Amino acid sequence: MAGLKNEQWIRTRYEEVCRNNPEEYALISMKIKRFRIFNRMFGWEAGDELITMIYDCVESWLKPEEYIAHIRSGYYLLLVHMPEDYDDIFHYIIEINSRIRDWPYDEKYGKIYMGFGIFRLEHNPPDFLTAQYNADICRTESAESGLRNSHFEVYGLTYRDANLGNYNMEQDFRPAIEREDFKLYLQPKVDLRTGEITEAEALVRWIDPEKGMIPVSEFLPELEKNGLIGDLDLYMFQHVCSTINRWLLIYGRKIRISVNLSSNMFNYRYFLDEYKRVYEKVPCPKDCIEFELLESIVLNQLDLVQDVVEQLRDYGFSCSLDDFGSGYSSFSVLTSTELKTLKIDRSLFRNYSDPRERVLVRHIVETAKELDLKIVAEGIETREYVDFLKGLGCDYIQGFIFYKPMPVGEFEQRFLRDHERAQVAPQRME
Repeated sequence: MAGLKNEQWIRTRYEEVCRNNPEEYALISMKIKRFRIFNRMFGWEAGDELITMIYDCVESWLKPEEYIAHIRSGYYLLLVHMPEDYDDIFHYIIEINSRIRDWPYDEKYGKIYMGFGIFRLEHNPPDFLTAQYNADICRTESAESGLRNSHFEVYGLTYRDANLGNYNMEQDFRPAIEREDFKLYLQPKVDLRTGEITEAEALVRWIDPEKGMIPVSEFLPELEKNGLIGDLDLYMFQHVCSTINRWLLIYGRKIRISVNLSSNMFNYRYFLDEYKRVYEKVPCPKDCIEFELLESIVLNQLDLVQDVVEQLRDYGFSCSLDDFGSGYSSFSVLTSTELKTLKIDRSLFRNYSDPRERVLVRHIVETAKELDLKIVAEGIETREYVDFLKGLGCDYIQGFIFYKPMPVGEFEQRFLRDHERAQVAPQRME
């Protein structure tokens, strides 16, 4: 469109600003929302006319030494003087958005709404393309983009670019696997009849040689997003199989270990082929392996659950349903699949003084027992719950009342060498 400044032009202005007084400026990514729909409804000529009208509207409002360029389609870049205070930025965007929204377009077009991403320049601003990316990404990834007619985010203030951290994590992941920075931790499952530890849940900890232990909440969700969680699952599964074999060889004891099946693997049609490939390298007794399926994953996917459980069962592994009671629990999963274990979620063990909680737990335990399911209660932290669950006939408990997750070496020392047991007998008042 003739007369509209382009990307190269504003890039030159950006570089000039960066050489002089960048702290006074911000680069704004601005785009017409639902512009493709506008073009389909009114045609490309009307779209081009709208692009020019918005350009003229904004240009007429800009102060001296402020700039606008049309980049493509309904997308613009602005280089403007921008205050630091959020309230001032807020009112600035409200004003410019109001001018665009209330511009006298053809009545049939309706109101025009915009999305904004703001990147304030600092003392040592980045190159133009990086600044443009920063402004673009906080506009496109704004949580408000689908909730409001117009929206804006300020890079580094209302928006943090998680993609940078994710990229760094992806780059760190492979070397961490090679260095074996991912460690197998085990949380004991206490047999409520004897106090023995013959089972455990496999957990992962990332211990970086420089950063130390990286919180699980930081790396697991990101590995799930970028698809690397499957590689980590298989890596940890191999360590589980090797650990089971080593203990059987040294101590002559079988320790049953449960491993979590991530949503990525659960929804992958050929997931079992991947596990078979690992298992055949380090085969261990199959009855020592149990796969845990999260309730949040299996919800409303009964056919897929049946297929996954059947594949694992036919190969010789067993399955449990984890976090039961954490969401919209589906009892149909219990009656329609060959699950062997039910794990009651920690959310049902928060307030022992609430009789409604105990009623619900009692009915879950009774139902599971009638279905011939092994029952594990997780997240147990008080003696009251230990005695209560023992009285109900619950099979196992996990929780800090007895043991936190621990490294494999500590688990081996305490339960295979020293034969430690938990004190599960009901405590008596003196």
